[in-house]
Amino acid sequence: MHYEQHPLSAAFPAMSDAEYAALVDSITNIGVQNPITLYEGKVLDGWNRYRASCDLVCACPETPLAVGVDPVDFVRAQNKHRRHLPLGAWALIEVSLSAWKPSHRPDKGELSSPFQRSNEEMAAKAGVTVRTIQHAKVVEANAAPEVKEAVKTGVVSVKAAAEIARLPKEEQAAAISAPPPPKPAKFKGKPKKGPAADLVRAELKAARAKGEVGEATARIEELEAELSALREQLAEARDDLEAAVKVLDASDQVAAALAEAKKVRDLNRGLQSRIDSMLTEIARLKGSVKHWERKAGQPA
Repeated sequence: MHYEQHPLSAAFPAMSDAEYAALVDSITNIGVQNPITLYEGKVLDGWNRYRASCDLVCACPETPLAVGVDPVDFVRAQNKHRRHLPLGAWALIEVSLSAWKPSHRPDKGELSSPFQRSNEEMAAKAGVTVRTIQHAKVVEANAAPEVKEAVKTGVVSVKAAAEIARLPKEEQAAAISAPPPPKPAKFKGKPKKGPAADLVRAELKAARAKGEVGEATARIEELEAELSALREQLAEARDDLEAAVKVLDASDQVAAALAEAKKVRDLNRGLQSRIDSMLTEIARLKGSVKHWERKAGQPA
């Protein structure tokens, strides 16, 4: 039987050619020693072992994910200590894992998707700063596959990838190897009077305004990406609430249905509160962008 790679497994980068060649040599000599793990009919763990066994046309032992084991926790644990990846890669992987939703129809009493982790929780899981997670969210939402792979393999930092992700998709791959733009020159001391000094002051003001606008715009994009995910999650939570109410109407398990309905209502309130907070922050940042754009256009 042929299997596909599970999306949770695909969140991790592929082996390098040298690593894969070494794995093929090992399996040629001693076979596949550890069974692959299947979930939702796909390879959750052991994708490279499975690929190698297919290439060699040899047996590959398999086992299903144990009942009650969280697939996200499982795949994270299996990869965390055997994959030596840069911190930016772990940040992007954590964002991808947190965004995953099961493909199966939820069982009675099971939410359609887990509560989305906060930036702080994802940062703690990945061992990075909240700012790094924010960069990773921009990459996950907007970057071309080549850019994501470049982050996971350490070719570019997640911060640089977030900048690349703001380009049109067709320009992003070429930007991976492009040199970074030069930083504005810094001037020491107090500029003297005269036309040259006025020009220097104007350039400094424009550079500062441009930097402020860039940072505010980047933060707006991050918030809007997170806002979109939250709105989607809120819609799913409302669907769960409707399902719980139907269970209440059609089943004798009233207490369980009421408890589930309360849980979803609490989830709704939490999501709506976060959405309202983000909308306020986005409005503030857009006002800041307009302020600095006006500053950039004023004469010195």
